[in-house]
Amino acid sequence: MRNTIISLYQPSHLAGLIPTMQGCVERTAETIQLTVEGDFDFSDLALKLATDVIGQAAFGVDFALSAPPQSERDGGGEAAEFVAEHVHSTTSLKMDLSGSLSIVLGLVAPALQAPARWLLRRIPGTADRRIARTNERLRARVEEIVASRERDGDRRRGQRDFLSALLNARDGSAKMRELLTPEYVGALTYEHLLAGSATTAFTLSSAVYLVAGHPEVEAKLLAEVDRSVPSAAPAADDLQHEFPYLDQIIKEAMRFYTVSPLIARETSQQVTVGGYALPSGAWVWLAPGVMAMDAAQFPDPGEFRPERFEAGCEEERRRHQYAHVPFGLGPRACVGQRFALQELKLAMVHLYRRYVFRRSPRMESPPELQFGIVLSFRHGVWLRAVERRSAA
Repeated sequence: MRNTIISLYQPSHLAGLIPTMQGCVERTAETIQLTVEGDFDFSDLALKLATDVIGQAAFGVDFALSAPPQSERDGGGEAAEFVAEHVHSTTSLKMDLSGSLSIVLGLVAPALQAPARWLLRRIPGTADRRIARTNERLRARVEEIVASRERDGDRRRGQRDFLSALLNARDGSAKMRELLTPEYVGALTYEHLLAGSATTAFTLSSAVYLVAGHPEVEAKLLAEVDRSVPSAAPAADDLQHEFPYLDQIIKEAMRFYTVSPLIARETSQQVTVGGYALPSGAWVWLAPGVMAMDAAQFPDPGEFRPERFEAGCEEERRRHQYAHVPFGLGPRACVGQRFALQELKLAMVHLYRRYVFRRSPRMESPPELQFGIVLSFRHGVWLRAVERRSAA
């Protein structure tokens, strides 16, 4: 199953997605044009952009959320309603004391979480019930999309979005048909949408917010962007090799604001870690954000300094190879790493060709973060876009 998914993230397939990603990014830039010199919530627009990109990659559907308001939107009200519920689901699961009661109980008494959730989902007015009802509606909508695509077998065989790939794989053998039930396909596809939108949007917002507060970083980024061909989207090879400072900015942004608060693993056998004996079946929690602020690995960790990720620099040579693991590590690391980085680079190259960004007076400093399945900015990222008239 994992091999089928991984095949969608091979370099050749990702290169073929560049026109789709670039189209969404250009549409986002046009939306920003309407806000020039005015305040706007960049994190909200980044989530719409990321959802548009993953919507086409996962479902083969253009939600057109990042389009200017007057544009025609493919999918109409039904698509908009689906995405509104999806966006709500990315912000309703919080892993702090502002979350649902079952989550709060899980933080202080894990054994009580499951029975509390079972009970609270049945009590009107509770956060657990609202979350459960939202998830039920989303699951029903995803299953409708799966059923529709399943009926249109001839058309989907020529498509390479995530849902089509799963259904095509299921058609290949009886074993795959048994494994890939409609419910399982729907769950995998929606998980793909969830994982590929909120995480990328947060990282893009973090990077732009941080660059906006560091003029010396912005100057180096603009110089690198301006050396590229201004009238064309970078090719896959260019994205990989021609933007080393942008690479450093993205890595440092992911360190400074680590999108995944926790990574969980379950031991498959008894193992000793750091002198502690862990039995088989024990849950092990890794906190990448805590590791990213370890001064032994990242001197002056509270300072935003992309140069600390410069290839071959002294700080990088001294650093442990697993000190910075924003995509996890090992055989269960995030399979969408290349997809996300390609999208992030395309977005930043195109946006900084056209604009620079300044923090709005409405933007709190430091920003208040909200802990959920992924990290988010509790009050958004309020910026002002300034058009670069001399660029392009």
